[in-house]
Amino acid sequence: FLVVLFMMGVSSYRILERWRGWSGKHFAPLVVAWIVVHDLLEGSAYEFLTSGWTVLRLAPVFGMQDAMTVRNGFGSLPWCTTNNVVTMAFASTDLIMGRFSMPIEEWRKLVTSCIMFAFMVLGTVGGAAYNALAPEQLHELEIAVVAPWLGLLFLLNDWVFPPATDVSSRLSEGLLLTG
Repeated sequence: FLVVLFMMGVSSYRILERWRGWSGKHFAPLVVAWIVVHDLLEGSAYEFLTSGWTVLRLAPVFGMQDAMTVRNGFGSLPWCTTNNVVTMAFASTDLIMGRFSMPIEEWRKLVTSCIMFAFMVLGTVGGAAYNALAPEQLHELEIAVVAPWLGLLFLLNDWVFPPATDVSSRLSEGLLLTG
């Protein structure tokens, strides 16, 4: 059922993108509100709202996020994987061996992998710091703290990877890097 809900999030993203022309900026407020409501329900006194199965409420949100980043963003899922670490190791080995003339595509892969790795570490350190330093009463809102940042990433996705209809106008305004 979890996979079905995730796929419903992907499908919702696709339907709203195709029929309504929605992009990250349209989904940002929806995602922020959804996650905040999820955390508020987690703090509820009703046991059926706080059971271990409440992860099902978040599956559609992460389906939307992954659909956006894979199709209209980074071109890969938004987490650092072994592939990213191998890419960093290959490229850094080439640099150490004196091969500075990498093709632009290899540089892009290296930069993307480094960004993913850096933010994975930053998220881990930030989460641990929040757990250690946040007052006990805020521990119920663990995911809601991240919601505004996730919404910001949806907005930034539109700026860095604009929908295809915006590309020509943004290029003419000089707002996009063309590599």
